[in-house]
Amino acid sequence: MQVPVRRLRPQSSKMRPVPVLPPTRERLDREQLELTYQRERLEKLLVNGELLPLLKDHFNETDPDRNHTSVDVNWDYYLGADRSGSLVVYTARDGAALVGYVFTIIGPHHHKQGVLTGFITMYWLHPVNRLGLAGYKLLRGNEALLKELGVQKILASQMLTQKTDVLFKRMRYVAEEVLYGKWL
Repeated sequence: MQVPVRRLRPQSSKMRPVPVLPPTRERLDREQLELTYQRERLEKLLVNGELLPLLKDHFNETDPDRNHTSVDVNWDYYLGADRSGSLVVYTARDGAALVGYVFTIIGPHHHKQGVLTGFITMYWLHPVNRLGLAGYKLLRGNEALLKELGVQKILASQMLTQKTDVLFKRMRYVAEEVLYGKWL
């Protein structure tokens, strides 16, 4: 098969033709990447089986404890929060495929009861979809939804294995705490 060639100028002895490469996911123009963002029910995501493979990839990539223990999410807790309305699951989809999510628990702050707070417990976007503003749009959409629900403050943690500090700073989040962990 012959690769098509694009010539920028008339060919000289010093100029080489530039091959036109076929489009791939990695080479897509960032403006062409169209994800859809919306709130979804956790139960639906679990029943249709599309969340667990992403969650496994998420934890394999970011969990600092992956060498000590496996993923064992307390689904009873999250499903109860989903049914009571205190869990917001905001998702990103590439066509019909789930490619990202943000889990936020809404409730009064533990030390400031009058402040309705959104505690982001997990967030992840598939590496193939981390192009352009996709991560920003996922978090910004979650933030807008939480604001509509009356949330006054959002708290989000970052695993040191994640490189999301630049994104949070861009969105005007401020580092407030450091969380330490130790295995006994």
